[in-house]
Amino acid sequence: MMKLPDYVCKAMDALNQAGYECYVVGGAVRSAVLHAPVHDYDLTTSALPEQMKQVFATWHTFDTGIRHGTLTVLSDHHPLEITTYRKEAGYQDHRHPDQVVFTSALMEDCARRDFTINALCYHPKEGMKDFYGGLTDIKNRIIRCIGDPYRRFDEDALRILRAIRFAAQLQFEMEEKTSQAILALKDTLHYVSAERISEEFTKYLSSDGCAMLLYPYRSVFAVFLPEMSQLSKQDMQSLITRLQFSKNDRLIRMALLLSAPCFTDPHRILNRLKFSNHDRRTVLSMIALKDAPMQTRTDVRFILRDIQMDFLQYLQYREGMDLCRYVQVYDLYEQIIRNHDCTALRDLAVNGGDLVLRGYQGKQISETLNDLLKKVIEDVLPNDRKALLDYLSSSTS
Repeated sequence: MMKLPDYVCKAMDALNQAGYECYVVGGAVRSAVLHAPVHDYDLTTSALPEQMKQVFATWHTFDTGIRHGTLTVLSDHHPLEITTYRKEAGYQDHRHPDQVVFTSALMEDCARRDFTINALCYHPKEGMKDFYGGLTDIKNRIIRCIGDPYRRFDEDALRILRAIRFAAQLQFEMEEKTSQAILALKDTLHYVSAERISEEFTKYLSSDGCAMLLYPYRSVFAVFLPEMSQLSKQDMQSLITRLQFSKNDRLIRMALLLSAPCFTDPHRILNRLKFSNHDRRTVLSMIALKDAPMQTRTDVRFILRDIQMDFLQYLQYREGMDLCRYVQVYDLYEQIIRNHDCTALRDLAVNGGDLVLRGYQGKQISETLNDLLKKVIEDVLPNDRKALLDYLSSSTS
């Protein structure tokens, strides 16, 4: 039995009392069966969009996808997406249905979904509805398309990456015909936007089981990362080992992937995949410092000067790259933080204004400040205003 939050039951009851069917569907039910945390609840109903709006006329609602049958309802301050039962329609662009066709049959609605494990429905009074063997596939730990996998993937090419992502997240096996269809239709991923590919691919990378699927589905990933086709067997094995050893952080694992020799221009790849500016800076900062020395406190100070990200995330990347745990480096970092060591220009005891007063101009200012910072990091000079200004006076006299 699945325990539902009160805010979900409240919305379901409103539809039921108005004479409509309503079920929790998809990921929430799958997660509950697997005894995993449930974060979001999606509801499916026999009520048409205009009928839903009548039922929830006194509630706060948002027409987030009303043309496709989806109404977002605010139930006790929790947003719930409720969608009218739909059935299959044509998919000319391998991504979006040509038209949305509503139906009054729950089974037809489930038939259009991607995988058996995502077509489970639940109602507190009626229990579980499982039309396509999702419970058996969960028990046997299998990812299987509903119906013909070739048709499922041809309808929506993003399902190819979703299948691999679910297999990695849940550490399930891919059903044979589903796997064959993935490999046969991989080139339809060209129809999917770079943003959606990045979203699915990084979810896959941050999954516990991503490493073991990298080699079997390398040709799929090569559709949007063609550089992967140049990855030697030895480099592939090294990459798999690093992914297994590393934390399941999407940006750390993306940096580990792009640190492989075949990826000669990570910046271009991240642009191609439409990574955000923040994520791009983070990944590139890790890669730029993949060989930085970390033996001494001075070494760590220089890394802190140069990285554009959290040091501990960088350290986890280095542990993945070097296949070791850097306990001593962490201790050095703790010492630096505890002692408030100067590792950035903003922490320097002098600033640009001080240099302007002493006649410095233009690029001279930044170059001099960076030289002072370097000397402070190396313990050549203390981070003391008088000492730094005295040094400037003596160096220009």
